[in-house]
Amino acid sequence: MKLPLLFRRDRPSIASANAQDHAERVIAESLRVLSQVCTKVADAIEAQRLERNGYAHNSYLRRTDDEREKADDAAKSSGPGTGG
Repeated sequence: MKLPLLFRRDRPSIASANAQDHAERVIAESLRVLSQVCTKVADAIEAQRLERNGYAHNSYLRRTDDEREKADDAAKSSGPGTGG
């Protein structure tokens, strides 16, 4: 009469496999939610940094270094030493 003993041994292994599967699903979902939270926090930090630098929220960013370089190049080319 070892058959009931065999079936008893199989049930805990199935239950432990289900418990492990459930735990893995919970961990995976928790990591997904954590990544979303981290993304939102990073966006908020970046928005605060941009606001401190003078950019309004939801506005397009404009590069100012290109304009400075063009102004510097124009000033150099129209300077007093370039006449010929």
